Amino acid sequence: MIYLVRHAETEWNFQRRKQGLDDSPLTALGHSQAEGYAASLRSLVGSEKISQGKVRLFHSPLGRTMTTAQYLIDILQLPADAVIEEPRLIEFDYGRWSGLTNDGIEQQFPGALKHREDDKWNYTVPGGESYADVEKKVLSWLSELDSKHINIAVTHSVVSRVIRGCYLNMNTCEAGMLEHPQDTFYGLQDNTMTVIRIDSV
Repeated sequence: MIYLVRHAETEWNFQRRKQGLDDSPLTALGHSQAEGYAASLRSLVGSEKISQGKVRLFHSPLGRTMTTAQYLIDILQLPADAVIEEPRLIEFDYGRWSGLTNDGIEQQFPGALKHREDDKWNYTVPGGESYADVEKKVLSWLSELDSKHINIAVTHSVVSRVIRGCYLNMNTCEAGMLEHPQDTFYGLQDNTMTVIRIDSV
């Protein structure tokens, strides 16, 4: 079982700016969402699995995912050896687009967003990477997971999109159109996906 959690809302999410490898703090709503993720997962996972050492939490090394993950660690009462910082879950590198809104990208790189939509999976952002680059990393991570454990991944929007696309054997066009709202996380098991909505605390 994999529970796929996107970090909670940040200031740059609210401003609709690309974050990539840059960072911004959680908003007040984001802190509430992180509590909601943790409360929902506590009900789904149960204390018995945790006490048996059957739960692993993987998180991207970026600050927004670490802040979100800390809510899960505290509320699920996960021991230190169950928490793993996983660099392969780090967000898509937006390169020279980082910090820009779509309008800002269009002003500085006219026509680039449309060009990217023509082949989103393979388009390399200036100074950054492509979805295909992210795919290599997440396939490596997925191949190493212990299916006997409950694996919680606290990651990012693009990485979540690519993981779900790979796990469900979607074509790249379909996977590229996936979204990950911040009031939702996903359960992946037996080649199927469950959508789990949270109530902000």
